[in-house]
Amino acid sequence: MATHSDEIPKDLVFKILAKLPVKSLKQFSCVHKSWLNLLENSDFKSIYYENLKSKTAYSLSLFLWRYFDDKRSDGRIYENDVHLFSGERYENMVTLVLPSLFEEIDFDRVLDCVNGIIYHYKTAGLNVKIGLWNPKTDKRKIIPPSIITNESDFDPEVRIHRFGYDNVNDDYKVIQYVYYIHHEFDTYASALANWQIYSLKSNCWKKLDFEMTQKEATHESYVAYLNGVCHWWGWEDDEKEVLVSFNLSIEPFRTTLIDWGQSDTGHPTRTLVMLNESITLISSFDENSRIEISILGEVGVEESWVKLDPLQICGIQWE
Repeated sequence: MATHSDEIPKDLVFKILAKLPVKSLKQFSCVHKSWLNLLENSDFKSIYYENLKSKTAYSLSLFLWRYFDDKRSDGRIYENDVHLFSGERYENMVTLVLPSLFEEIDFDRVLDCVNGIIYHYKTAGLNVKIGLWNPKTDKRKIIPPSIITNESDFDPEVRIHRFGYDNVNDDYKVIQYVYYIHHEFDTYASALANWQIYSLKSNCWKKLDFEMTQKEATHESYVAYLNGVCHWWGWEDDEKEVLVSFNLSIEPFRTTLIDWGQSDTGHPTRTLVMLNESITLISSFDENSRIEISILGEVGVEESWVKLDPLQICGIQWE
């Protein structure tokens, strides 16, 4: 039988547990009474945050897309570059020039990179054209058009929500929302709107027979992907902010009420990201150079949001 002297030192326990995602950490809380409220322990929170920063720096690559409008020419000329950064300080950079998959003059927008597959699209009239590109093999794919119906007096619009990998069926999928706007009165026809999902394996779209909350805006900072699940931030009809989590393999979804855990003052810039295999919400305040971070422990459980200590960015003047 183990004696008290045989127990693992607390500092070593902290170092081990600090490597776990929040969800796993909560599952292990029943093992020992002292582990029950670890995330409220200031010493443990400090170790957990430092490990979070270290793991993010070493295990992830920074994916950067940029373009600029050349105003020196009569037409609109855009530069489209994809940069992949890696290393402890992102000191290693590889620049990838997007292939010309589309004939239109308009510019490509890069949505994400999943398993080395770069997903990009461009607006083409009332529809959206979508392309997939694998830089390693140089394989290219233009996704077929969406399921669009001709409705009298209404114009179709497409809002792409996410691209991700279905790890159960070994398939890549795209989720989008198709809606219709009256071209004279600028009104929205909810009865005509529908959700659609594209499968690379079948190379076709299909309509989903349920409703989900849309993402808040077209910004890519409001969406994220992790382990076969696509996440986005949106508003429900009762003005509540929610995280929508869509499972690409079995195609149900769950919503989680969002607790930003922030002050009532200021106008923060908000971002949805993945840190240490956890859904993370980041609020940055220009007024006082403060950053607030909340990590979700379990999808669907509002009470599982964990707020880290705020960060103060010194020496930066925002314009």
